[in-house]
Amino acid sequence: MKKTILTSLTLFSTLLLVACSSDKGTKSKTEINSDKSTKTVEKPKNKVDNSKYDSVVSKLNNELNQDNSTKMESKIENNVVEGDYPNGHTVIRLLVKNDAKKMFSEMLDAEDANTATADQKNALNMLRMSISQIAKELPDDTTTIDFGYEMSADNYRLIAKSSKIKDIIPIGDLVME
Repeated sequence: MKKTILTSLTLFSTLLLVACSSDKGTKSKTEINSDKSTKTVEKPKNKVDNSKYDSVVSKLNNELNQDNSTKMESKIENNVVEGDYPNGHTVIRLLVKNDAKKMFSEMLDAEDANTATADQKNALNMLRMSISQIAKELPDDTTTIDFGYEMSADNYRLIAKSSKIKDIIPIGDLVME
């Protein structure tokens, strides 16, 4: 099992590096449809100590961006109110930018249209598996890790979302050809 995960993670990393460094080919210009729940971020009155998340954020950055070639931003948001968490919770948000954003956008568009290749499906599922495994190290059951990209101000397209106890965006099966 570890060998399969490691091989798939290596495949994903290689795919990410190749996509980021390849020349600009033909890009599809499909519009992204997103059915997102309403999110409200309340500003805390007192400064929240987020240092308990440092090791998780560091592990995410190390595993998902090993050679720092991908432009990726990580931030921690506190007291985020969502449908599953009406009392608020903490979100560790990882956002890809530039070429990686374009690559993931194309992968998700293909996945939504049921036209994704086996490599695209496996890359998305391996990413979701990695996020899920790291989420199991979170200090509480309500904090989530969101991996995606920003579509517009405070509107995100999520690729993976997991908490310590569940995968909000389900992990699919790996496809063998």
